[in-house]
Amino acid sequence: MSKVLVVYGTGTGCTAEIAERIGAKLTDAGSTVEVISAKDAPTAAGYDAVLVGAGVRAGSWHKAVKEWVAANAATLKTVPLAFFTVCLSMADAEKADEVRAYTDALISETGVEPVDVGLFAGWNEPAEFPFVERTILKLMKAPTGDFRDWDAIDAWTTEIAGKLGVAS
Repeated sequence: MSKVLVVYGTGTGCTAEIAERIGAKLTDAGSTVEVISAKDAPTAAGYDAVLVGAGVRAGSWHKAVKEWVAANAATLKTVPLAFFTVCLSMADAEKADEVRAYTDALISETGVEPVDVGLFAGWNEPAEFPFVERTILKLMKAPTGDFRDWDAIDAWTTEIAGKLGVAS
């Protein structure tokens, strides 16, 4: 049985729900999974595989996750690793390269080499955002709603379990 860590960063809870879903799917596949916020500073040591995900704000991964990856980079270079990025821009499939670039910057900065990067749409639920972010999203004419594609998240998780060597 594989021991898997799923670390996430979120501002509104959107990415936390995706991380929990990924964790549940990996558990169903036979792994022992811990899903922990990067703010809780878990250690990456002692796991057979690690998945790391973050929401994007102002063109950058969630700060706590970036710091966690940098602090754990040495360990992350020794275990199978996957990243997932959650961004409202993914509601438009043509923005995939732009969204991937947010993750590529972190990979370049830390030298870690994930076996895959999942790109998922997030949400724009105005009640979940602070006033300033709500105002910016409104000025940008960002679409309102929950754009997460749970079937795509599940399919990616099944695929990545094999790449990480944690499928039963």
